[in-house]
Amino acid sequence: MKLFIDRPVATAMAFLALLALGVYSFRNTPIELAPKESFPMLDIVAAWPGVPPEVVQTQVTAPLEEACARIKGVSKTTSTSQIGLSRITLEFDPGANMEFAQLALREELVKTRPLLPPLVRPYLQPYVPEDFRVRPFLEYTISGGFGLQELQELVKEKLEIGLGSVRGVSGVEVAGGSEPEVRVVLDEDRLKALSLHPYTVNAAIGARLGTYPTGRVRRGGREFLFKFSDRIDSLDELRETVVAHSGANPVLVGDVARVELAYAEIRQLHRINGQPTVSLTVSKERGGNTLRVARDVKRKLEEIRGELPPGLVFKSVDDESAEIRRNLDDLYLLAGLITAIVFVMVFAVLRRFKPSLLILSSIAFSIVITFNLIYAFKISLNMLTLGALALGFGMFVDNSIVVFENILRLRERGLEPREAALRGPREVFVAVLASTLTTMAVFFSFPFFQGKLKIYYLPLALVIGSAMAASLLVSFSLIPALSPRLLDRRRGGAAPGPGEKRDSRFEKALAALTRHPVEVLLVVAALLFGSYRWFRAEVTLGRWYSWYSKEYLYVRVGMPPGTDIARTDETIRAFEDAVMAQGFEKEMNVRVMPENAQALIGFPPAVERSYVPYALKEELIQLATKFAGIDVSVSGFDPQYYSSSMGAGTYYGSRIKFFGYSLKKLKEITADLERTLRRNPRIKEVRTVSSRLGWWRGDTVEDILKIDKAALKRFDVDPAYLYFSLQTLIQGTFGQPARIRTEGRDIAVSVKSPGAETVDMRALGETLLRTRGGEYLRLGEIAAFSEASIPGSIDREDQRFQQTIMWEFRGPSKAEERYRKAVFESLHLPPGFSATLDESWLVTEEEQKQIEFALGAALVVIFMILAALFESFVTPFLVLLAVPLSLIGVFAAFVLAEAPFDPTAYIGVILLAGIVVNNAILLVDHIGALRRKGLGLREAAVRGTRDRVRPIVMTTATTVLGMLPLLLIGAEANKRQIWSSLALCTVGGLTTSTLLILVVVPVLYVHADGLGEWGKERAREARALFGRTKT
Repeated sequence: MKLFIDRPVATAMAFLALLALGVYSFRNTPIELAPKESFPMLDIVAAWPGVPPEVVQTQVTAPLEEACARIKGVSKTTSTSQIGLSRITLEFDPGANMEFAQLALREELVKTRPLLPPLVRPYLQPYVPEDFRVRPFLEYTISGGFGLQELQELVKEKLEIGLGSVRGVSGVEVAGGSEPEVRVVLDEDRLKALSLHPYTVNAAIGARLGTYPTGRVRRGGREFLFKFSDRIDSLDELRETVVAHSGANPVLVGDVARVELAYAEIRQLHRINGQPTVSLTVSKERGGNTLRVARDVKRKLEEIRGELPPGLVFKSVDDESAEIRRNLDDLYLLAGLITAIVFVMVFAVLRRFKPSLLILSSIAFSIVITFNLIYAFKISLNMLTLGALALGFGMFVDNSIVVFENILRLRERGLEPREAALRGPREVFVAVLASTLTTMAVFFSFPFFQGKLKIYYLPLALVIGSAMAASLLVSFSLIPALSPRLLDRRRGGAAPGPGEKRDSRFEKALAALTRHPVEVLLVVAALLFGSYRWFRAEVTLGRWYSWYSKEYLYVRVGMPPGTDIARTDETIRAFEDAVMAQGFEKEMNVRVMPENAQALIGFPPAVERSYVPYALKEELIQLATKFAGIDVSVSGFDPQYYSSSMGAGTYYGSRIKFFGYSLKKLKEITADLERTLRRNPRIKEVRTVSSRLGWWRGDTVEDILKIDKAALKRFDVDPAYLYFSLQTLIQGTFGQPARIRTEGRDIAVSVKSPGAETVDMRALGETLLRTRGGEYLRLGEIAAFSEASIPGSIDREDQRFQQTIMWEFRGPSKAEERYRKAVFESLHLPPGFSATLDESWLVTEEEQKQIEFALGAALVVIFMILAALFESFVTPFLVLLAVPLSLIGVFAAFVLAEAPFDPTAYIGVILLAGIVVNNAILLVDHIGALRRKGLGLREAAVRGTRDRVRPIVMTTATTVLGMLPLLLIGAEANKRQIWSSLALCTVGGLTTSTLLILVVVPVLYVHADGLGEWGKERAREARALFGRTKT
């Protein structure tokens, strides 16, 4: 420190250089909305369109799960089999080599292909959990005075190529409308007259477009490969393609079909406020700077718009950079407010302007040094880590306050400024070092977190730990270096003022309390127990934070399998028309696909905070009750969730998941529990589903066509012919579309059966089929038709089937929670079956264990640091008393704020353990110093507490008041931020611990020291007695 004091200008220049580097680092560090870390997980996806979940599970998912079981390092396997899709998620051990795992997995998938149905090709994709699947980086809708198809053609090529060239963009997709195609519409009468099958036409077109090798020719030292192809360059050439021969006459495509240039079937519709639009989605490269890439994309988009026809309207639907900027604006406002509050607090105590600015500068230098470390070590910078920095503004200044206050105290006692600057930091070095180390020590176990806990909170730990270390550097370098120049040479020697009289009254009261330790402990125990009971009665554990805070109303429509897009669109339009007829301002975003549709209704802030969304939701629910035979759901803005498969107003607040290797036995277990639940008069509705997502994938109905193999053989029907016939009749197309190049474009050729769109599944049995002998028979003669209920999905975990039973409980939420736990504890499951209350959106049992371990490890490490610094085993226990004292305030704060105790609150308690001990360290260290100077035990405890009231109150006030804006911003709109729980824990816990520490610690210090002396005396007597007995 002497070096810094002797060279103040050089010290100031060094910190200014760090400031400049910090600004550069911040400007060049990518800022994300949510963490973008890699997970040791992979997804395997396989599509088998139109196939029911049971078949997908047995023929696709099960073989793939068997293949995955052979991969080393897989710790958990979960799978979902739904209509037409299989998805398997593999979770690997933390230290697994993911590149090797992907290679091994691809090899196993190749080996498994022969076991899978034809055309089913599984593929790998990186796993991203639901919590981190934020909306697209950038998405626009495009509308104008053009038809949907024409609009898509106008913008697709220019936007995809133009925006794709922007640095940092990984992909651009223009969706909406459909691509042009050459449509070959078959004439069924002509096909029958010529005894041709539709497959023959498709095969002839495919053969014409094929490329065939004709051989190899060696010339000199080189080898040449010759290939032959017959390219189709126009529609006329396609019409003249030979399909077959009728006698000596060739049958052309034009003889049995109509060839025309049209548009492919629309597979997705998108409307904003009733206007058809084309959507533009831009994806960003991993690690790119969101703000910078978004700025470049928008600039490029403006250039491209100049080349497009006038009148096109581009509307932003999702913009992650805008969400980041809104959060940054909040953080900048917070930073300004916190800085102002800290300055006012410091100035109010010191009554000196320049020293107050010096202490305030420690915040800025701590932050910029941290930005340098973030940039150098590529730590994730997102809204949580930035919020943590804002949260720490009050903490980062604490070390400087303690150091400067001690320098000031020595100066007021008559020391020269330089001597005070030399001695002041030395006196508090151990206390400040211990305080900083204990705060950093709480993050000791964070690197051992797994899953979401690690993704969310390890960067937070690194950022706060780095900033605390930086604040320690600033407080013992910059503060002592500049303090002598800012301290005046006036010496205070006036008569005792009101403050000293108050100190005298405080000393008398504290001295009296030191004689009643039992009563003090009883009061503290009563406060702790009472606040905990109050907390448990009023506060419910919350779910993981949602990165997008804006509220929406959701309308989802699920149609029966096979429903075309027109009928689905007709259903969702009823809700669209009802919303658009309302007079208030809103934005309705509708997406329609063949079997499902979704409407997303957003509102401006003024409308969002009013009764309007709730009234609209009730109106939409009433409209939804008029639809039968389809699944319609309405949700948003409150817990009430309507689904036509559940009944109006049903909200399944309680759920238990069951697992087992036998799906049949699992259904028996859940059916038995369902009967038990229904006997409880408080249970309104009970439902059992096979999906881990509950009601989101409800049961549906499928049409079953069962082929009679004996009849198939008896009538001599070719199975391949039957398959292609059914595919043509039901889907209208079959096989993979061929492609030709015409009019300078590469266009798909689709062979279609005109009657497929109007086919009635019940009349399908009357369809005529042709045998190998040329005779005709009805499909109904070799097949039977039926309907059956099927689950929306079949989910498994580690190859165990899953059933979820959920019910609606009529009563208080705490009574519901107690009943749910009682039901769970009363379960008696056979071997091989298990159950859990864990939910992915709540803290799971495993995550709870990780948090408990982190808290326990933090307390142990804090104890070890304190024991090492104070060379005592008793003093650390006195310091750690601050932790239970702080819990009183935490419990009360969450009750009064009516806030959920979410996972970030658990982390807040762990962080609080490292913060609240700091005041106790200052207090105990100073009392010990006075005792070493010769003061008596009680006098040292009382006077030491009085001396440390000012720095303790200052540091607490700067931290608490600095965090109040974090709680108040957004409170009016009832909006929680990701950092709200951290701030609430700190404000509540630090307030009560500070007030109680000033009483409890000195009282117990006196008696703990007395107990220590008593113990030493008894030990000496025992040794003396043992020695006499031995002689």
